[in-house]
Amino acid sequence: MKSTLPLLLFFAFGKTAFSQSVFDSIYAAKSAEVYFAFGKADLTPEADAVLDSLVAGLKAEPRYLRIRITAHTDSVGSPAANEALSKRRAAAVRDKLLQRGLGDAQIEIAGFGESRPAATNSTEEGRQKNRRATLDILTSVPMATFSGQVKDRDSGKGVEATITFSTKTRVDSTRTDSAGFYSVRLPKDSIVKMEAVAPNYFFQTMTAKIFGSPELYKKYKISPDIVLPPAKAGETAVLRDLFFVGDEAILLKVSEPELPKILKFMQINPDLKVEIAGHINGPRLIMENEPEWRQSLSERRAKLIYDYLLKNGIPAERMTYKGYKNTQMLFPNPKNEKESEQNRRVEIRVVEK
Repeated sequence: MKSTLPLLLFFAFGKTAFSQSVFDSIYAAKSAEVYFAFGKADLTPEADAVLDSLVAGLKAEPRYLRIRITAHTDSVGSPAANEALSKRRAAAVRDKLLQRGLGDAQIEIAGFGESRPAATNSTEEGRQKNRRATLDILTSVPMATFSGQVKDRDSGKGVEATITFSTKTRVDSTRTDSAGFYSVRLPKDSIVKMEAVAPNYFFQTMTAKIFGSPELYKKYKISPDIVLPPAKAGETAVLRDLFFVGDEAILLKVSEPELPKILKFMQINPDLKVEIAGHINGPRLIMENEPEWRQSLSERRAKLIYDYLLKNGIPAERMTYKGYKNTQMLFPNPKNEKESEQNRRVEIRVVEK
């Protein structure tokens, strides 16, 4: 039996009673820096101009919550003296903001002394960059509940799994409960990529849009469940997000992040033996000498994955690799580049458990 790992559009509607935030709902929407003279906590005219601009932005945008000030020093002097100086610098910036009409509740401050340099302290230019205060305007991201269950494809029973959530800027993960249920808070209206991983199963990757209203999930009658194919003897997984340059055994740049996922699959399933199968795209009838070329290319694609796993500690006795030319294309007559890309693929087949 063959199962695939497709990229799906996935929506979830809460089933579970617990919920957690895997992403912080507060983040820095804008940032700026002001700089100080050696040993001083006085603000320069240039720094005053920066503060004027930040305060104007904070007052003009209702979603902005507050300003966070973190102050620093160079490494000249003792750590204790530098920590005290950084706190005076943070306080000086805060006082200037209070004079511009902000309230105490809108400002948070911290001084880190010399412990967080932005540049080398071995040159005067670097030391000047370290005599700074960073100001972050913080905003709140609307969050929505995203819930579901991870299930065994064959039995329908819940599977305890780890789920990783990623956006363009953030990555975090959570574990389901023992019955496979999860419920998390994610940024509303964001596009989130999910990956569910569990021992004895192929991983599943999905893309989700996070709606704010449960009614939308009901309206479209879309299941929140993530179904994992069991990694048992005879089962094959198509690595959908592993794409190659045409006529080459070279991974497209976008596919490189998929390699650690394959490694993780092999690591959490130490008893599995697998065949790594390489496939190519191309018309069935070409010149006479082409079959040998096709065989070589499909085999080199499989060997690329084999070599990666071998280099990262997977024993050779757990793996074989084989090229299948274009004899098993998913789309025998591809109509577009997307279908051609899916023909240029690698599969993992469990041969023994």
